[in-house]
Amino acid sequence: MKTLPKEHFFTIPTETFKMSKGTVELPIYYYDYGYAHFIFFVNYDAAKAKLADTAFVPCKVFGKAITLLNFFEYRETAIGPYNEVGLSILCYPKKSTQPFFVPMHILQDAKKWKVGAYVINLPVTTEIAYLAGKEVWNYPKFVTRIDFSLLKRSFCGIVYDPDLNEPLVTVEGTIGVLSTPRLKNASFISHTTHKGTALRTLTVVDTRYKIAAGFSGRCAVNTKSTHLMAKNLMDLGMNGKKPIGCMYSPQAQMMLCKGEPLSS
Repeated sequence: MKTLPKEHFFTIPTETFKMSKGTVELPIYYYDYGYAHFIFFVNYDAAKAKLADTAFVPCKVFGKAITLLNFFEYRETAIGPYNEVGLSILCYPKKSTQPFFVPMHILQDAKKWKVGAYVINLPVTTEIAYLAGKEVWNYPKFVTRIDFSLLKRSFCGIVYDPDLNEPLVTVEGTIGVLSTPRLKNASFISHTTHKGTALRTLTVVDTRYKIAAGFSGRCAVNTKSTHLMAKNLMDLGMNGKKPIGCMYSPQAQMMLCKGEPLSS
């Protein structure tokens, strides 16, 4: 796999953020990674309940909410290699209105987005990724083992329960053959609540990716797990559910910017 050119992408100057242990440069630079974002339709009221204590409500598409289960393999970053999985709900601010047609809205430049993905679980594999995520953005992180394998359209991703030392959730199968041509706009917005303030965080991505319809496998949650992530997946009705599609790329680079207050 060829290394992506760096000099023409990483152009946002960094600033130092002091953490409780050490420092981190923001935006965080990710020089080489692969990903697979699985898209699910779930019960709208179940998703709304998960955002009840936030400044956001789920987007409604065909009467359903949209959840994302995003697997990342960060092979080279400014804070070292690690894996990550995000469980999030596509949403918009309560004080705003939902864009007319959300699927087309999110294909435009993320800087223009009026929606974002509210992160409700974000396991990672290293302590520095945990610490930076919690202290800069208050991402709901925990440290555990995460397996990631993306070979052409074959995918296997596993998040392990840190207490049981066995899979918490597994997504394994073949990404659908019906897909778009390779697309460019892969940047996105994520949301968190940090010290009572709703944050809007831009992640700038450079890649060529595809959106494919369907997936041969299902989201398999370990029903023995009492972990909050397992509970969230079960509450959202994702256990045993097939994703409606997948956004994926074997190679990308990105800049994870600092969060900005929602009102700004």
